Amino acid sequence: MLGKQSNHADQAQSIAVEALVPTNHILRRLHAALDLGFVREKVASVYSQFGRPSVDPELVVRMWILQHFYGFSERQLCDELTMHAGFRWFCGLSFADPVPDQSTLVKLRTEKWAKSGLWQEVLTETVRLCEAAGIARPGEGQRLGIDGTQIDAGPAMRAPPAIVSLEALPAELTVVEDAEDAEAAEGRPVSPTAAPAETPTGHPPPPALRVEAGGRPHGPHQSGDPEWHGEHFSNATHRSTTDPDARLYRKSGGQEAKRRYLGHYLADVRCGVIYGAMATQATGTAEREAALALLDELPVLPRELAADLGYRDGGFLAAVLARGVQPLVPLQDEPLEAEPTWQRRASSPERQGQREAKLAAALARNATRLAVRGRRGAAAQRQRTRLEHLFGEGKEHHRLGEAEGRGLTRVDQQVKMTASVQNLKRWACSLRRRRAAQAQMVGSAAMVQPVRHPGGTAGGARRGLWAGFRLGRRRRTPARHVACESLACWPCRTQRH
Repeated sequence: MLGKQSNHADQAQSIAVEALVPTNHILRRLHAALDLGFVREKVASVYSQFGRPSVDPELVVRMWILQHFYGFSERQLCDELTMHAGFRWFCGLSFADPVPDQSTLVKLRTEKWAKSGLWQEVLTETVRLCEAAGIARPGEGQRLGIDGTQIDAGPAMRAPPAIVSLEALPAELTVVEDAEDAEAAEGRPVSPTAAPAETPTGHPPPPALRVEAGGRPHGPHQSGDPEWHGEHFSNATHRSTTDPDARLYRKSGGQEAKRRYLGHYLADVRCGVIYGAMATQATGTAEREAALALLDELPVLPRELAADLGYRDGGFLAAVLARGVQPLVPLQDEPLEAEPTWQRRASSPERQGQREAKLAAALARNATRLAVRGRRGAAAQRQRTRLEHLFGEGKEHHRLGEAEGRGLTRVDQQVKMTASVQNLKRWACSLRRRRAAQAQMVGSAAMVQPVRHPGGTAGGARRGLWAGFRLGRRRRTPARHVACESLACWPCRTQRH
């Protein structure tokens, strides 16, 4: 008989929200591990003792974790939380509780909690969770890696002018911006086309007004004008009216310059736990400055810091060595450079300081060349690619490739929350592997039977027992090691994957 489903959606039903969440769902593991009691203490100073009660701060942080964990926008988050039972249970809401409005989340992160430092505390809590689980082991033997990635600032350059609007800077600001671009020359934060030649006074000349065959005049771009043909854009002459903190930036000559920010990760290259994250403006020196800032925030400095060739600057290497950390930058193929010498001390203190900095940079580059020779440097560069995997994961699954809001503060919040949910994923996956390893070890112990020695002595029994373990190890090693993902299998119980 052909059945038909009856529609009883209008009937009142009584059911526990927790009963709808599967027992093996990742939200259950996160809910059991997360301790967000510090949130109320962190934001208590911005609230008054009188007035209408606010939204529970822990509820808001849990909503932000869900947003970045699943890659939602704030509007999508509120819609999903309204109808998703598992999300309601994770946030501590029943079916009768109202969901906070999107405007509440926006005002909290942009106004009330903007200077509270809450996002850094959430990242620190996830690091503490991973360390307590044994995933990461901080100390003198730790090797961290540093790297940066580009984050597009909202719409592309070819978006309609109602969304993206560039306008020329006042003449008195161009000198300052020219100096900024000179410092950032290595990162190439320049315009997509060649920059105009400078006048003898140091100021770039204004674009000349010209008329093409069609009769339409082309000149300086104005807000709302969709025609940019023939105009040269540069950080020295133009700023975005929609996102003034963004900068035109590209990393290579063949890449298109776009309005971008830079996101930076400081992570353990062995296990992938992110110890520090921040966003900066896109300049040529931002990666090295962010690396030093993230190192200074660590409670315990690592023994080694792996980085790519973008961090080969001698001043940066000297600053890292001065902190007691050995930089591992791939300079092993370069010969040692001669140390600069001078016949006498400089008469000017400023000049003498420049000499000392030049000498320190040369010594730091030579020390790095010696440190990365052999298997040590090769292993560090092979492990450093884990940061590329972390950036790829963030852009593919957590919307890290494009800024979710405008302004450096909003992008910094986004980078820190993305790093926090990635640490939570590392913790949840390691918990699953540990449980699987424990079940595997229990099953292996039940399969191994002690082999008695024919002599029947106690020593023979012990020798027979170990012989049984060895036989079992040889018999089960190949198939188990091929698909090994645990930390306790026979060939890998003393090393990490």
